[in-house]
Amino acid sequence: MLIAALHQAGVGDLEIVSNNCGVDDWGLGILLRDRRIRRIIASYVGENKEFARQYLAGELEVALTPQGTLAEILREMAD
Repeated sequence: MLIAALHQAGVGDLEIVSNNCGVDDWGLGILLRDRRIRRIIASYVGENKEFARQYLAGELEVALTPQGTLAEILREMAD
């Protein structure tokens, strides 16, 4: 619901912290498809073809982070 609301509102230039960037045309993949995500911090690239295309074209900033480190980042953000 949150992803759909962000998409519908036209929000862009997002920095996402997530395990992955969704799949093509679902979840975060919807925001990615419409180029609403500027940067992602993730532990897994996944099976998203658009993610790979944007990253290889230099259109998406990616910070690959080990799963445990990602969990610590989120824990610190919550404090």
